[in-house]
Amino acid sequence: MIKELGRRGRGRREAGAFLLGDREGGDRTVTRVVYLDDLDPQCLVGGIEFDGLAYSKLWDLCDAEDKRVIGDVHTHPGASVRQSDIDAANPMLAKAGHVALIVPHFATRPTAAREVGVHRYDGERWEAWFGDEAAQRLLIRRLI
Repeated sequence: MIKELGRRGRGRREAGAFLLGDREGGDRTVTRVVYLDDLDPQCLVGGIEFDGLAYSKLWDLCDAEDKRVIGDVHTHPGASVRQSDIDAANPMLAKAGHVALIVPHFATRPTAAREVGVHRYDGERWEAWFGDEAAQRLLIRRLI
């Protein structure tokens, strides 16, 4: 996923994806990644400007595959994985418990869990973890 985000952002713009898991069950294991620009081909414009109409494609996919959105991920330039004011004001899914991950350096290099910003929306505001606290909340698997 990290490599694919880097490829889609071409090392010079943000890229992102929705993280899907099985509809049944309480865990947050990502079983499917849906890239934002597959749902809205015009959304990667430096930042991300995701057209709300593209959510219908996401919901259709979730229904067809019996999945649910468990989070989202997007990239930032440089090392900062804190939310921008725009990120904080515009959750991709404004639902309590939604998790947003931010990957540094436009995902152009291997990324350890401690380098990712982990942000959880409580319905009104965000809670965030960085460094070792972020790593305690993430398990990144490298698929062969």
